[in-house]
Amino acid sequence: MAQLLHKQSAAVEIQVTGTVQGVGFRPHVYKLATSLGLHGWVINTTAGVTIRIEGSNELIERFTHDLQTSPPPLARIEKYFVREAIPEGYSAFFIHESRHMPDTLVSIPPDIGTCPDCLREYLDPGDRRHGYEFTNCTNCGPRFSITKAAPYDRKNTSMRVFEMCPDCGREYTDPLDRRFHAEPNACPLCGPQIVVTTPDGEPADIDVRTGTSRETAAAIRKLLKQGSLLAVKGIGGYHLACDAESQDAVRRMRERKRRQSKPFALMCRDLDIVRHHCELSQEEERLLTSPARPILLLKRKATSGLCDDIAPGLDTLGIMLPYTPLHCGLFDEGLSILVMTSANISGDPLILTEDDAYEHLGDLADYFVIHKREIINRADDSVVMQFNGQPYFVRRARGYVPQGVKLPHAVKPVLAVGGDLKSVFAYGKDDKAIVSQYFGDLDNLKNLDAYGDGIRFFSEFLHIKPELIVRDLHPDYVSTEFAEEYASKLSVPLISVQHHKAHFASCMADNGLNEKTLGVVCDGTGYGDDGTVWGGEFFYGDYDEVTRVGSLAQFPQPRGDSVQKYPLHMAAVILNVLWADEEQTLQTLPDADEIMPFAKAQSASERLSIPSSSCGRLFDAAAALCGFTGRISYEGEAAMRMESLAHSSPGEKPYDTHVIEDGAMLRLAWDFIGEMAEDKLGGVEPAVMAARFHQSVIAGICRMVEILAKRYGTHKVVLSGGTFQNRFVIMGLDKELRDSGIEPLFHRNVPANDSGLALGQIVLAGRMAP
Repeated sequence: MAQLLHKQSAAVEIQVTGTVQGVGFRPHVYKLATSLGLHGWVINTTAGVTIRIEGSNELIERFTHDLQTSPPPLARIEKYFVREAIPEGYSAFFIHESRHMPDTLVSIPPDIGTCPDCLREYLDPGDRRHGYEFTNCTNCGPRFSITKAAPYDRKNTSMRVFEMCPDCGREYTDPLDRRFHAEPNACPLCGPQIVVTTPDGEPADIDVRTGTSRETAAAIRKLLKQGSLLAVKGIGGYHLACDAESQDAVRRMRERKRRQSKPFALMCRDLDIVRHHCELSQEEERLLTSPARPILLLKRKATSGLCDDIAPGLDTLGIMLPYTPLHCGLFDEGLSILVMTSANISGDPLILTEDDAYEHLGDLADYFVIHKREIINRADDSVVMQFNGQPYFVRRARGYVPQGVKLPHAVKPVLAVGGDLKSVFAYGKDDKAIVSQYFGDLDNLKNLDAYGDGIRFFSEFLHIKPELIVRDLHPDYVSTEFAEEYASKLSVPLISVQHHKAHFASCMADNGLNEKTLGVVCDGTGYGDDGTVWGGEFFYGDYDEVTRVGSLAQFPQPRGDSVQKYPLHMAAVILNVLWADEEQTLQTLPDADEIMPFAKAQSASERLSIPSSSCGRLFDAAAALCGFTGRISYEGEAAMRMESLAHSSPGEKPYDTHVIEDGAMLRLAWDFIGEMAEDKLGGVEPAVMAARFHQSVIAGICRMVEILAKRYGTHKVVLSGGTFQNRFVIMGLDKELRDSGIEPLFHRNVPANDSGLALGQIVLAGRMAP
């Protein structure tokens, strides 16, 4: 502590929580305090930041006002407590070393894209960091992906093995430098270096005479222009990169990666290249250039010129901008757009280490771009749409995790394990949830191992020992079994929450609702309270009680997972129920002749099928009528292709829809599928059929909500589930519901798909807990 020289007139101690570490918060406090002539200190703790300020009451009041209204760009203040203290007479303002505080929920920033200041240094031939791929400062660079433990100090990151040179050390210790306590701080003399190797780990034979980063980057660009496929070690994992304008390179990438038709993400050199290939609004531009640098789904221009192999059958492209200097170095005037997809066999987790990269990617990549900065926490690229002026998540990971989500009510320390698809877990404590990055599907053992590692890391990092674990109701989920074993290991209670009720509560919490409201949850499948398949559900309630008040009318769904792979199978079952005329069904679906005997048997047998209200399976049947009769190669493929068709014919009218009263329950009829089939028999264009189907879904949901809103006296409805990642549907619902005087509330901080389940599990279990 500083020598106490004289008394000040007043003193306060300020506790700040939120994203206030690794974002330049302490130097910002230092500059503000010294500019006002205030004395005291600031310190990082595992609870956040603590500040002691001494001076006149007037200046202290000004300090607290300025700090709250103008924090550093990347900081997020969640709580700000001020209490009076006894003046101790500090001689100046000081920055103290970090300290540990037990039983606190910490928060560090996510990995942040390169800031303008660092980019200028990277491009400046006169700067000592010119061309250096790991240039960063307090306002940008890796955070979560390199962190081993809290607090966020260099000794707790993978940068601890790189000793700073004198120049970097001076920056790091100067409170007035923007690299003050920038934990990944480095330069070409003391930091990581990139190396290009062959698949066997040997140095590649490339033209690098002096070994500078600039020469290495030029050699990498040359390899890309020659059509090579490169495995590139990024912030949260490896990418597989190639020239997106080389059809041969794109096709080879798809073949080697065994990725039949799932779209590839693209990285563009700059905004002009994005505008060349896609329609780009001002709001989309702001999201694309935000510090998070997500993959943004954009409408593809017909004049783009990129090969169809990049996103087969889709009218959108997933675009991102370079978010590290290393990525910036992959482009020049002759190389403007790259395929930049996760470098793993489809379905496996991201690869983090060089050993694993050489073992598993040796048959995929021609060359490897590696470095020695260890990746501690894997993080896929986040995927978002722009909707209603804000990001609408498809996948939440790099750039956003581990930012917390504020809860509508306090909960005891709890772990929610989510579901099996698009798996994400979450820890909750007090009024905050920390939602993990995306881990993929848990039926893959490697994903399950990574998911388990993530659960253990977050527990240690957040200093949370859960007193409760919550899982999905489905008895056969892998996550259910994991939760049972983990709860037994920790000797804590285990609670089950129904899948769609968790979706409902997730969207309520995501919008900060703490009142009874309506909810619509539409997705592919979920285990219902009655043991049947749910997936088109209407609810009314709050966190204490959720009541199912409506659903899509049930139909027989063949048992087993294969029906989800073959839209044609579901279409044959649906038409057999509607018509019971095999010849008419075969005229409509001529490809169905081999499966028709099975479809008829399944439709009539309780042993071979199960009652289902799955909206996802209805979309599959409709997609088959629009021509998608083959096996899908990724989840939602048929529905996504049908949506792209629908966008090309937006002005169509819906088929007739009606609501069935089934006692207290309402059922949304789906027999308009018969009209759609008649359109197909009549030779109507698939695009028109697709648009009419989408309009029918919108009209039917709106009619159900209008009836229920009047019944329960509410004017709000939350909408969750994977179906509401369909841009055509959510835009139509947003307009139609608002026109009816009902406020639709969509997700804001977590995806509508199963990656949002864990948030809902937390808020429901918080009220159910013993």
